Amino acid sequence: MIYVKSCLKPVEFHTLSQYGEHVWCQINDLLVGVCYRSTNEAIVGNDNESKLYNVLQEVSNKFMLLMGDFNYADIDWPIHSVSSSASSGSNEIFKLVEEHFLTQHVNSPTRGDAILDLVLSSEPDLISNVTVIHNFRNSDHNMVAFTTHLQCQSFNNMRTFRDYKQGDYESINSALASVNWNEFLNGDTACCWSRFSNLLHELEDKFVPVKRICEQTANKKACLDVT
Repeated sequence: MIYVKSCLKPVEFHTLSQYGEHVWCQINDLLVGVCYRSTNEAIVGNDNESKLYNVLQEVSNKFMLLMGDFNYADIDWPIHSVSSSASSGSNEIFKLVEEHFLTQHVNSPTRGDAILDLVLSSEPDLISNVTVIHNFRNSDHNMVAFTTHLQCQSFNNMRTFRDYKQGDYESINSALASVNWNEFLNGDTACCWSRFSNLLHELEDKFVPVKRICEQTANKKACLDVT
């Protein structure tokens, strides 16, 4: 459920895509959603993953904030990688987040050593002051508190992303060809994958340029603290 102060005049919103456990409202031009993804196929069915994907696909191009327990323990959000043993669902959701330039703001574990509770937004500057705090009563998940900047005064919003069309792939291939793979991939699967993933990210930082796009936004200023 979502609790919203009545002075913000929230309006209930329904997605066209069908999914069991999610709820949405619209506050001015911001779409706010809460979602829970169960891993129990006996209850939710084996098409639950695809239904969630369809919902995210539908809202990803809107001015959107989505939070909730997604149960993707095999996605390492701080380093933007997916475990080699991850399910196809984890890979598809991670790919969707990357391709639609969504920002996932939670970078500290929310249950054990896993980041299961996410805060996704279509604008990176929409969220700030993200803090993982104590659990609520007898829940085994920690709560996540953050500030939402619902609207801002006129400013030039610089969006930054990798310009893969301008990447120096010859240099990347040359760097990869110079690696002693027998020595580099010595160890268990998890260590090898982490080492390989770190190498790719280093080459990406070195040989794929950053592109910036300026977007003009003009609105009033308002901030919301959310827990």
